[in-house]
Amino acid sequence: MKQTLLLVFMSFCTFLGYSQSNTIWGIYAGAGASTIYNYDVGISAGFDFEKSIGPRTSLGGSLMYQSYAFLYDKEANFVNNGGGNAGVTILNKSSYIFITPKISQYFGKHGCLVAYVDAGPGFNMSGTETMRKWDYNNATGTVPYDSTINTSKNINSMVLRFGFGLTEYVHLSTHWWFSITEDCGFLGNTLSKTSNVDDPSRTAYSPNSKLNPNYFSLQIGIFHTKYWEEHKMWTAKW
Repeated sequence: MKQTLLLVFMSFCTFLGYSQSNTIWGIYAGAGASTIYNYDVGISAGFDFEKSIGPRTSLGGSLMYQSYAFLYDKEANFVNNGGGNAGVTILNKSSYIFITPKISQYFGKHGCLVAYVDAGPGFNMSGTETMRKWDYNNATGTVPYDSTINTSKNINSMVLRFGFGLTEYVHLSTHWWFSITEDCGFLGNTLSKTSNVDDPSRTAYSPNSKLNPNYFSLQIGIFHTKYWEEHKMWTAKW
C-alpha cells in the first residue's frame, strides 16, 4: 500500500513539474451503468487537473469518486430473481476514491474534442455486501437450506482502475468551459473476495471469475483555463 501511494505521489509531482502555457482544471459529476450484473446507477464525481506539454497533448490527473452497485445472480435451470430451486446471489454496493494520472490528446480546429487515457488505484470509502445461497433440491443428497450472509468483509480495500473516453468542451466565457464526457472504466482486480476459489462459502453456483464489472458513464462538468490568450494561440495551430 505504501509503495502504491508513493508511486502515485511521484507521478503527480512529475506531471506538475511541466511548465507549459495552458492549465485546465475543473469539477465534474455523472452516472453510469455496468455492462454485467447491473443493479443500480453508479454515481461518479471528481476534480480534474491538466497541464499542456505540447500543442495537442496534456498531462494531469483526476481525484474521482465512483460508486458500484451490482447483483450477481446464478440459479439452477437459468432462472433469475430468486425463482430457482438452487442458486447464489451477491449484492454489492460500494464506493471508491481513485487517484488517476491522465494523458489527453486534443483534436479539431479549436481543440474542443479530447480523447484521454487514465489509470490508478482506488481506495474503498464505504460498502456493504450480502450473499444469499440456497438449495431446495433433495435429489442432490444435501439437506435443503436457504441462508443470507453478510460478506461485507470481503470487499477489497484497494482496486486498480483503467479508463478511457472522450470529452467535448463548449465555450462559456473567457476562461470557462462546459464539458460532456463519455467515460469507460475497467477494473484490473475484483471488487470482492467472495469470488475467490478458496472461499469456504462457495457452492456450484458461486462466481468462477472476478467480480469486476465495467462501467460506462456520462459526466458533465465545468472547467477553467488559466491563460485564454495563450490557449487561443495553442488551438490556432490545429
